[in-house]
Order: sequence, then C-alpha cells, then structure tokens
Amino acid sequence: MIKSLFKLCAIGFFLLLSLSGCKKMKASKKIPGTGTEDEKPIVATPPNKLIKLPVKFVTSDMTIDLEYLDNTSLITEVKFSNGIRYLITYADKSPRKLQKFKDNVNVQSADYQVTNELVTRVARFEVREKVTTPTEKYYLEYNALSQINKIKTHAVTNALLFEESFEYSSDGNRHSATHSATGSVNYYTYTFDTKNAIFKSASFSQLLRIEINEDIMNQGASNILTVSNEKISKENIEYSYTYGLDDYPTELKIKRENITKSFKVTYVVLKD
Repeated sequence: MIKSLFKLCAIGFFLLLSLSGCKKMKASKKIPGTGTEDEKPIVATPPNKLIKLPVKFVTSDMTIDLEYLDNTSLITEVKFSNGIRYLITYADKSPRKLQKFKDNVNVQSADYQVTNELVTRVARFEVREKVTTPTEKYYLEYNALSQINKIKTHAVTNALLFEESFEYSSDGNRHSATHSATGSVNYYTYTFDTKNAIFKSASFSQLLRIEINEDIMNQGASNILTVSNEKISKENIEYSYTYGLDDYPTELKIKRENITKSFKVTYVVLKD
C-alpha cells in the first residue's frame, strides 16, 4: 500500500515537472517579426541636397557680385566692377522693375507686368537726365512648366520687330530656338551637361537674362555646353566647367570667337 502511494506521488511529481517545462518552452518561443524597437534595422536617411546660389564671378579683368532678397532666391542686384549695375525690385515675390545703372546713373529700366503670377509684358525705357523715354516692349508666353517659349518684341508704334520661340527637352533644358525678324530667320541649337546648373536655384533667371545680356547668366536644370547658330558661326559659344564635389561648377570657361574667359564661381547656401 505504501509502495503504491509512493509510486503515485512520484508519477504525479513527474507529470507536474513535465507540464511546467512545456509552459516554459511555450513562453520562451518567439514569433517571427515581433522583435523589440532595438532589434529593428536602422534605415539611413539621405542628406538633403544643398540649394546653392551664385554670389560672385571673378575673371582676370572683371568681378561680378550678386545679392538676393533675405532668405530667398530672388536676385536683387547684379554689380559689375566696370561700373555697370542692375537693381531688381519685387512685389508679391514677382519682379516689377529692373533698372540699369552706369557709374551710379540710371540709364535704362524695364517695367514688368504680372498676370497669374507670370510676367507677361515688359516695357523698356531709356533714361537720360531724369527724362524717361519708352523704347520698345515685349510679350511673353509660357509652356505648361512655366518656361518661356515665345517672346514677341514690338516698337513703341506697336509694329512687330522680331519674334523668338524656344523648344525644351524632357530634362527641362532648352533644346532649340528660332529668331525671326523681317526678311531673316536664325535657328539656334543648345547642348547641356548633366550637373547642377550655376543658376539652377535662382528665381526668374531665365527672365532676367533677357535684360542682363551676359553669357554667365544661363538658365536651365543643367549647365549649357554649346550654343550654335547654323548660319552665323561668330555667334557660336562653347562652355566648359570644373565641378565641385556637389556637382556645382566652381570654374566656368566661355569661348566666343576664339577668345576664352575663365570665371571662378562662389556660392552661398540657401537656408530652409
């Protein structure tokens, strides 16, 4: 009798240990995909791309300085060391007037008319001893990406002087242009690199380039490499660049009629 009771107790104790072991095994079993926060893989976040604005061009005989409206990409001044200076004023973040100065004397101006946040008409004036005389005006048309695709320039009498039209590639850079005047048509083609354009982030650079007719002020997502006129070879221009680690040019070379000018380019970073 005592032996039987002992056997029953032993069997019961063994079963109790077995059940306890099973519970412990089930409790320690992990379900895939339910790790703690510390066990989750770390995903690297790519750094934000810098928005850079050109502020200085330096060549052997010229320095060009640019200023911007505080904390914006709006160009307010382009100043040349030879005494030429352009001032641009804005209203509601759109250009309204551009003034050209020679040795601090206002000699020309352009008034911008804005329609639906786009400049659609520009009136030009000559300024002499505070007397302002209208010279000509031009009308602008845009494509779906707000790129200028047509310019019609008229005399004060409203007679059409010439017309320009522009075509763009899918990358946003200008592909070709046609310049039509009475009795003549000139056709231009363009090529670009795949790097960050010097004026890529400067607002209205395409528009301001019309009044500030300087080869350094080219617009587009990338940097222009060539401008070719199939009829007039002396209008052909070649550009070459030295790039920084961020793919912005640090040096620009412009070749026109076998004369090459080299510019060092300095930028500032536009802060968010």
